[in-house]
Amino acid sequence: MKLPARDRLPYHVIELVYAFALLLWFFLPLIFRRAGTLSPPLLPFAVAKGLGQHPVLFIALALGSWSIPLLALWKVAAFFLGGRFPVWTDPTRAGSVLVGLAASSLVLICHVAHAASFATSYGYFLVSSPIMWAMGVVSLGYNAYSLVALIRSSSARDESYLEYQEFQRRLPSTARGFKALLGSGGIQRRLVLSFSGIVLLIIVVICAVLLSDFGRTIMEAVIANGEGLADRAASVVKTSLGDSIAIDDYLTLEAKKNAVAAFPFDSLSFYRRDPKTGGMVVAASTSPALRGKKLPPSDLKLTDTMYRDSDSGKRIEFLSPVTLSSIFLGYVSVDYDKDVILAPYFRTQIKVIIIALISIYLSVFITYLFGRNIVFPILFLRMSVNAIARTLEDMIKGSQRISAELLRYKDRVLTRDEIKGLSLEIGNMTTVIRGVLPYVSASTLKHSERDVPSTEARELAFLFTDIRGFTTLCEGQEPAEVVNMLNHYLELQSSVIMANGGDIDKFVGDEIMAMFEGPSKELNACRAGIAIRAAMAKEKQLAEAANKNVVAIGIGINTGPVVFGSVGARDRMDFTSIGDTVNLAARLEGANKTYGTKSLITEAVHEKVKDELLCREIDLLTVKGKSQPVRIYEILQERRSAAPRLVEFAELFQKGLDQYRKQNWKTAERVFTKLATDLKDETSTVFLGRIKLFASNPPGPSWDGVFNLTVK
Repeated sequence: MKLPARDRLPYHVIELVYAFALLLWFFLPLIFRRAGTLSPPLLPFAVAKGLGQHPVLFIALALGSWSIPLLALWKVAAFFLGGRFPVWTDPTRAGSVLVGLAASSLVLICHVAHAASFATSYGYFLVSSPIMWAMGVVSLGYNAYSLVALIRSSSARDESYLEYQEFQRRLPSTARGFKALLGSGGIQRRLVLSFSGIVLLIIVVICAVLLSDFGRTIMEAVIANGEGLADRAASVVKTSLGDSIAIDDYLTLEAKKNAVAAFPFDSLSFYRRDPKTGGMVVAASTSPALRGKKLPPSDLKLTDTMYRDSDSGKRIEFLSPVTLSSIFLGYVSVDYDKDVILAPYFRTQIKVIIIALISIYLSVFITYLFGRNIVFPILFLRMSVNAIARTLEDMIKGSQRISAELLRYKDRVLTRDEIKGLSLEIGNMTTVIRGVLPYVSASTLKHSERDVPSTEARELAFLFTDIRGFTTLCEGQEPAEVVNMLNHYLELQSSVIMANGGDIDKFVGDEIMAMFEGPSKELNACRAGIAIRAAMAKEKQLAEAANKNVVAIGIGINTGPVVFGSVGARDRMDFTSIGDTVNLAARLEGANKTYGTKSLITEAVHEKVKDELLCREIDLLTVKGKSQPVRIYEILQERRSAAPRLVEFAELFQKGLDQYRKQNWKTAERVFTKLATDLKDETSTVFLGRIKLFASNPPGPSWDGVFNLTVK
């Protein structure tokens, strides 16, 4: 992902600072020379010379070390090149990261090559410049940063990985994985730590064993060489005691051999005992500085060749006695500098440590890269499962509509192993849930988290719909055609109900029972009813144009208290609502057939929606099974979009209804006749029939206008 220029600036600054540091590190040693320290421009000559002018090594080191200032200069130029060559100048792009990785790697190679060639003792690190080593540490950090950036750049091309990063950002902070190099997940972190720990343990054990054996072998070789040389020299001196020239010739010959010896000595000397004082005098030596040196008297009396440490353990000395007729005349000393004889061991130790550190360093990244093949499928599997779980949770909480289409499992696992098999099983399980989900009401799903069945009193609004004459419509049709037609109309109504915040409680044949909750439940239910009527009107036009059967629908809406809870058997339960509120809504839906209306609501609903919706009062009736009369209304239209003529219609109908209840039959008849004739109002026709009946059989002065509905 390309970052804006403002966001890339900090990365540019870091690269620029590092580039200038590289240039200073490279050229300053040419000005301020110090023996034994790393000078990058001269490194190829120094290393190749130490290894016998090896041409291949010289060329490789020359190309490597002399490329460092070129790469640093490119980083400086990249800061000023702006948007040109973005792959190689943008510090967040792979090309630019590779340049930084190459530069830092070459710096580390220079340090490693110099240490492996010239570190023969701990004194090497004491004389080295702290600035040089500080640059090595900085380059190591920059190298690790570049490797991480390169890995992330590679991962950024993986669509599933980008989705996982977005998934992690949505998680709570406590649920996020480790965000650094090892941050893709706990498994990958443990893999890296475990395998790196194993590599470290193996390397440490192998190095300790090999170095211990190598050190012991060197010491045994030095001891054997020193003792043998001391014995030979003592024998030569013993046979040439009176011939100092022969002794000097022998020492000169040994000095020449020493120049090419694997373990060169510092000095080979003959210490002669002064019989008067008991002190020792260096009578002959390969070291001119020691000749004539006197030692104070001591109780040293050698009977056999021995060796001892001297100069606080920095040197090792082999002593062999020179005797004549059991008289101790002196001894031969072979003196070794421990740093010199242990130089191969120390150099090997440095190489082993370097190889171990490089192995551990690379093992972290290699394990990380290979670990991704194991970890990434698990992370992607978790993300896919979480998406399903989150969708189900939202459906249960009611913040997401219940739809099988929203519950789709995305298989992001591309491997062919057990994880892929698990992903396929989860996909199959999701398919089963998707198949079951349409048969589960939202209320049932919302209460599925409860451990035990429960009931509660709630205030809800209910909407009932029913297709008129559906049984007749089905005559002569194939079962498949009937089901398809029914599903079409039920789907149409269901989508409208859920779009208005309702929930389908159940389907009973061609009937729908829906419920609404919340402060606007009555208005939402009525608006759903209006939208259903509009959709059915459109369907009617399409059916008439296709010369098909026309489908009509009745709607009943009521609001009030209900008992809401689990109903059913132990192994098969449902969440539903029970009470007079539900029964009355169902009766109103059926009453539409009596009055020739489309949508009937109770007075309780009308009080909640009268400011928003234009309604007309229909009647005061008692439904079957109830003795308390209910005032009912028909929904006409939204007030804001109602035409003046529709308002006049509602007012005129109310006038006729008032005269009807006052038993002013002739006035009421004129009003209803006008509505029935001019506007084809079926409800007015129903009242004209009642007026005709009451005109011949008056109900009496105690009549309250209540109509008894005896059908469901």
